[in-house]
Amino acid sequence: MVSNENYTRYNNKIDRSALMNDRVKEFDIKKKMVSNWDVCCLVFSIITHVVDVILDITLAVRYLLNDRIAHFIWTIVFVFVPTIVVTVMSMKMYKQDQELYQNATHVSKKFKARDIGCCLVGVFFHLTPILRYGNALNYAIQSRKYEKLGDSNKQKQYYLQMLREDQDAALLRVTECFLEAAPQQILQLTILLKNLQNVPWFEITHQSICIASSLVSMASAMATYHRSIRATQRDKFEISSLGISLQFCWHLLITVSRILAITMVAILYVPYAVSSLLLHWFLMLIWIGADSHGIHEFCRNKNRAPHIRRNIIERISSFMFVSVLSVIYIFIYLNPTDGRTFRKYFFYYTLCLLENIFACLYWMLTPSTDIRFLWYFQFLPLTCISFFLLGIVIMILYYVYFHPSLKQKNVESLEI
Repeated sequence: MVSNENYTRYNNKIDRSALMNDRVKEFDIKKKMVSNWDVCCLVFSIITHVVDVILDITLAVRYLLNDRIAHFIWTIVFVFVPTIVVTVMSMKMYKQDQELYQNATHVSKKFKARDIGCCLVGVFFHLTPILRYGNALNYAIQSRKYEKLGDSNKQKQYYLQMLREDQDAALLRVTECFLEAAPQQILQLTILLKNLQNVPWFEITHQSICIASSLVSMASAMATYHRSIRATQRDKFEISSLGISLQFCWHLLITVSRILAITMVAILYVPYAVSSLLLHWFLMLIWIGADSHGIHEFCRNKNRAPHIRRNIIERISSFMFVSVLSVIYIFIYLNPTDGRTFRKYFFYYTLCLLENIFACLYWMLTPSTDIRFLWYFQFLPLTCISFFLLGIVIMILYYVYFHPSLKQKNVESLEI
C-alpha cells in the first residue's frame, strides 16, 4: 500500500469540537459498513479483468492461426510481461503484510516455499488481480454477514480487511492496465489502421472490442484506485458515485488522447514513437525519483528500523518500482503519495498536451499520400486534442465541485 493512513490528523480533529466529533463519528460508522456499491465495484473489476484477458488471448490466437507471427509475439509479450511484474508486486505486498502483522521469526517457511509456485500460477492464468479482488469480495460478504448478526467487532474487522485488500488490488490493477492494456491498444490500433483496407470485418470487430474493453478497464481501474485510497483513510470523506463517474470520464478521455497521439507517430514511423516513449519515460523517472519518499517506504523491509539507511535490495526495489510508475506516467498521472497535486498536475498535463500537439503536427505535416486520403487522417488529430481538452475540463469540474475535500471543509467550518 503506497499511501499512508493518517490517524494523527484524524484524532486531533475530533478533540476540537463536540459538533465536529458527532459528524466524524457518523462518517466513521458509515465507512464501517459494506454498501451495495462496494460489492458492485468489486464484481465489475473482476468481470472486466477476465473479459480483457480473454479478448487479448483470443486475438493472439487469431494472429497465430493467420500466420502473422510478429503480431502474435508482440501481443503475447504485452500480455505476459506486465502479468509477471504485477505478480511480483503482489508477492511483495503479501510479504509486507506478514512483516506488519507478524513477527519476522513467525513467518512460515511454507509461505516462502510456495512463493515461486504462486508466481507461476498467477502469471500463467492471470490470476493475481482476480485473487486480490476475490479476497476483497469475500471480506465484504463476511462483513455484511456479521452486520446482520449484530457482531460489530467482526463486521469492522472484515470491513478493514476488505479495504486493505481492495486498495492493494486497485494498485495492482492500475499497474497491469497501463503496462498491458495501454501498449496493447497502441499495438492493435497501429495494426488495424495500417491494414484497414485488407482486414476482414470480423477481425476488425474483434480488435475494436479488445480496444474498447481495454479502455474501459483502464478508466475504471483509475477510478477504483482513487476510491479505494480515500476509503482507507479515516480522516477523509469517500468519493461520491458522481465523483467516481467524473473520474472515469476524465481518465478515459486523457488515456484515449495519449494512445491516439502515440499511435499516429507509430503509424508513420515506429522508431520515432519508441524514441518519444523512452524520452518521456526517462523524464518521468527523474521526476518521480526526485520525490519518492513514499515509494522508498513501500519498498522498505518493515523489519528494519526506519532510520537505518536502505540496503542494496531496497534501493533496487525502489528503482524498479519507480521504473514501473514511469511507464504508467506515459499515459496518465498516478499520485503515489499524499499531498497537494496542483503543481504536479499542471506540469504533467502541460507536458502531455505539448507532446500531443507535436504528434498531431507530425501526423499532419509528414504523411504519405496514401494516408492523406484516408477517412481517419483528420479524425485522429481532432479526436486526440479535443479528448485531451475535454478530459482536463472534467478534471477541473471534479476538483471544483465534487472533490470530497469540499465536504470536509464544510464540516470543519462548523467549528467556528
